[in-house]
Amino acid sequence: LAVSIWLNVFIRQAKYIGMANIAQTVNVISPLMTTKDDIVRQTTWWPLLLFSRYMRGSTIACNVRCDEYQGDTEPAWIRSAIETPWLDVSAALGDDGFVNLMVVNVHESQDFETEVSGVRAVPEEVEVYTVTGTSVRDTNMDGRQDVGITERSWDGKGYFTFPKHSLTLLRWRNC
Repeated sequence: LAVSIWLNVFIRQAKYIGMANIAQTVNVISPLMTTKDDIVRQTTWWPLLLFSRYMRGSTIACNVRCDEYQGDTEPAWIRSAIETPWLDVSAALGDDGFVNLMVVNVHESQDFETEVSGVRAVPEEVEVYTVTGTSVRDTNMDGRQDVGITERSWDGKGYFTFPKHSLTLLRWRNC
């Protein structure tokens, strides 16, 4: 979730960022770990994959209204300096004509049903990619793949539910 939020920051601040890289791509502290027989895709691999594949083109400004975290922060001054909403959002209009909306729900136990407005889908079908696990403590180690991407579609009508502790990419062709 933290990686997803930082990647959202990079998209929102793309005007000031020429290029962003990850120093360790394989092994050590990386999204990909090698074993004797396989490659393990760590939980951080999946947001990196979605962002690198789809969040290209022009940044789109977003307006997000949702509840926000009200508890203590570390350091304590964070709550007085910035808002801490449960949903963190960035969007881009890709060169392929798709609008890509990345939404991170950082709440550990609550889904958020939200109206997504401002763009119409053509045809009225939205591609949905979600990265999550059963718990925020899930890992992809020791032959287990507890966190990965699930794919589905949505008709783009009404409200959309962003699952607890997840990254969700909504993609639709701009009309």
